Amino acid sequence: MRVLSHTFLFLFLAQTLMAKGNVYVQSTKAKLLSQPKLSADGFPLQMGDALSPVSEQGLFVQVRAENRSGWVSKLFVSPLPPGNQIKLGITSNSSEAVVARQRASDFTKTAAARGLSETQKMRVRGEGELYDFESLRWLESVPFTHLGYPSDKTNLKEENSSIKNSVYSNSELEVLSETKAEVKVGRSLAARLLKKYPLVKDTELTSYLNSVASRLASVSSRKDLSFRVGVIDTPEVNAFACPGGFIFLTTGSLKKVQTEAELAGIIGHEMGHIVLFHNGEFKQSNVFLDILSGFLAPPGGEVVNAATSTLLDEMEKQLFETGRDMKLELEADEAAVGLTSQAGFSPVGLSNFLNTISKSEGTDSFKKTHPDTTIRIAKLVFFEASATPENVPFVKDRWSEFKAKLKP
Repeated sequence: MRVLSHTFLFLFLAQTLMAKGNVYVQSTKAKLLSQPKLSADGFPLQMGDALSPVSEQGLFVQVRAENRSGWVSKLFVSPLPPGNQIKLGITSNSSEAVVARQRASDFTKTAAARGLSETQKMRVRGEGELYDFESLRWLESVPFTHLGYPSDKTNLKEENSSIKNSVYSNSELEVLSETKAEVKVGRSLAARLLKKYPLVKDTELTSYLNSVASRLASVSSRKDLSFRVGVIDTPEVNAFACPGGFIFLTTGSLKKVQTEAELAGIIGHEMGHIVLFHNGEFKQSNVFLDILSGFLAPPGGEVVNAATSTLLDEMEKQLFETGRDMKLELEADEAAVGLTSQAGFSPVGLSNFLNTISKSEGTDSFKKTHPDTTIRIAKLVFFEASATPENVPFVKDRWSEFKAKLKP
């Protein structure tokens, strides 16, 4: 009961866009469509436009925009207003970091006053046996370029310019408090994952994977997040999405990947969970989240309090044991098709990969936490049929160059 009460305080799962008030356009790909499918006719929407939801159908929401009504993909709108992108791996002397350090000190003193053991104190501070923030900071520090995507920098520049020229251009956009809260929890969950499985610290491979993720993210609504993709060393076939934009692929999965389109499909699926708020929404005003250290705190300053640790227990259990609801997994599959097709990758990548692993060994964890692969492939074929990218040239496939870097 206690676990459920803590989880309820943090996560509001199964909320629909209908219950959130306005949604905001956050992608230049957004159109007001005549039907709930990406290939339908429609007219472009502007970055920052506020839309009023009327109903939902799968990955689409019916909205009113001024005197018009139509459909828009959830991939291109967000219940959060436009905000600046969060920057990871940066130390700061900001007031947030100062407060974070003070809270860390206060927690240690409180733990000592209560007579907690050293292990319990480390749990409160986010250290010891449960977290590997050092590896996470390495991942956050890896620079990446848009390898093989000559038009990416231009597209991203235009996208950022569109945000600046939106209705919110009268004042400098700030990083949203909800985004900060989401990243704080996501970093802690990611650090737990990296304690469970070692991070593959290959700068070139990691940079390449993040360039693929960057291209996918550029057509999504989560411009406020700095997506990061890491590789964890385990033969098990699986992939994981943590709130705040942290995605992890296993070496077992990567060895099964044959093309960059398949790689993009896997990343797109995990990104879909994050873009579509499948972990719920996080509120900075929540008392427990307020106690968390700011992500800008210097190395070693991360704080995970007991209440947040309880939440992380539940989220970790979902990753490795219970899995997400089938509806959410299928929605993430549809998101993968939408993101890949809009970003210039073949939309059949994910279904091809699922077909491969359906015949493979080492997929026990994957099957335990995901719907039946046959059902997913059948649904993906339907989604792929309506995916028609708009004058987006397919990208050059460079996966074979990087796959060779994986150990046999």
